[in-house]
Amino acid sequence: MPYPTARPAAPNGPGHCPRCLAEVLWCITAANRVPFAVNPQRDDNGNQAVRQDHTGRWLTRQLTRERPTPENDEHLHMPHLKTCTAPPPKTPRPPASRSRHGVRPVRWQR
Repeated sequence: MPYPTARPAAPNGPGHCPRCLAEVLWCITAANRVPFAVNPQRDDNGNQAVRQDHTGRWLTRQLTRERPTPENDEHLHMPHLKTCTAPPPKTPRPPASRSRHGVRPVRWQR
């Protein structure tokens, strides 16, 4: 195959949280273009400015010191990570005492 397969589209619009199955609004972040879940209800205490562009995609940006208020057609929403009822998955930690026995020599040391 001469061309790589197409990457699937990021989740965008109304959906569900994969951990707690609550309704969320999937948006694309302005900074990195990655999917980000926010609560669908507007919240004046939120820190995510959410808007819908002319193509129907939901976009979000975090409020910053340079742009502290919503602009034009943006509305404040709360990130779903702060209100998710399911605990975050536990990642296994590496063993605390990891001893090093030696270093692999590079080519000129052999």
